[in-house]
Amino acid sequence: MRRLALLPITALALGLVAWTAGVEALQEGNPPIEVHRITDELHMLGSGSTTGGNTAVLIAEHGVVLVDTKNEGYGADILGHVRRLTDKPVTTIINTHVHFDHSGSNTEFPDTVHFVAHENIRRHWARTDCQPIPTNCDDFQGENAKYLPSTTFSDRLTLFAGGPDQIDLYYFGRGHTDGDTFVVFKAARTMHTGDMFLGKLLPFIDAANGNGGSAIEFGRTLTRVVNTVPDVDTIITGHWDTLLAWSDLVEYRAFYLDLVEQTRRSIDAGLGPDEAIAAYAKPARFADYAAPLEGTFSVTAIVNHIYEGR
Repeated sequence: MRRLALLPITALALGLVAWTAGVEALQEGNPPIEVHRITDELHMLGSGSTTGGNTAVLIAEHGVVLVDTKNEGYGADILGHVRRLTDKPVTTIINTHVHFDHSGSNTEFPDTVHFVAHENIRRHWARTDCQPIPTNCDDFQGENAKYLPSTTFSDRLTLFAGGPDQIDLYYFGRGHTDGDTFVVFKAARTMHTGDMFLGKLLPFIDAANGNGGSAIEFGRTLTRVVNTVPDVDTIITGHWDTLLAWSDLVEYRAFYLDLVEQTRRSIDAGLGPDEAIAAYAKPARFADYAAPLEGTFSVTAIVNHIYEGR
C-alpha cells in the first residue's frame, strides 16, 4: 500500500498541514532526500517535511545503524545515500515510534537487519486488528512478522556500550504515542527525538487511534527528557528540515507547557473548551513556533484532548 505523505512542514504551510495517514495515493517518484552532515560518522537524511520522518545514519564499526525509515518506498533511496557515505552494510534499524511515516520502509531492507524498538511499538505492530490510521501494522503480518523488532526495551537500553558507537535509547512516558523513543548518539552529542519534537509547531497527539498518545502527559515527558538526558548539543527532530539545538528542545517544552497552563487556567475559571481555545494567546517569545487554531497540529486539538482528560 502506498500512503500519502504529510504536506510540507514549512513556515508558510504550517497552518495547512493535514494528517493524511491511511489515505492511498499514487506518487510519481519520491520527493528527494537531503543529506545533513553532523560528524564524519553521523548524518541526517532530511526533507522530513515531504519524505516522512527524518532518518539518522550512524556509520559504526560493525555496520550502519539507521533511526527511522521514512515513508513506504524509500528503502532504496536510503540505501543509495548510505552507499554514497560508506561501503558498510545496514545492520541495525531503530524506530522512534509506531507511525508509518517513520517505519514505512522497514520491510524494504534485508531480513538480516536487526530491528530495535520500544516494547509498545512492537506490541502495536504485532496486532492483527490493524487500524489504517496512522500505523502500518498491516506491513508486519504473515511472513513479514520477521521484520518485527527482535530487541525491545521498557525504559532504557544501551547499544554498543563503552565505545565510540554507543547509542542510548530512552523512554520517558506517553506523549505523541505510548512508545516514543529518544535516541542519543553519545560521541556526537546528538539526539533523535522522533515526533516528540517534530519541529517548531504544535505536536500531533495520537490519542484517538489506540496508539497511546497523551496531551496531558506530553509536557511531563519532555520535562523528564530535559532533566535527565546529559551532554546533547544537536537535535534531529521528527520532521523539521534542518538540524536544531538542545536549546530549541528546551524552548519547545516551554512553548507546549504554556498552552497547557493557559488551558488549565481556563478550566479553573469554568470555561468550556471553545472558550479556552478562543482565550489562548501565543506569547511573543514563541514567535518562531506555529500554533494554528484548527487542524491536526493545532490549539483546538490539544485543548480538546486536555478537556477530555487524555
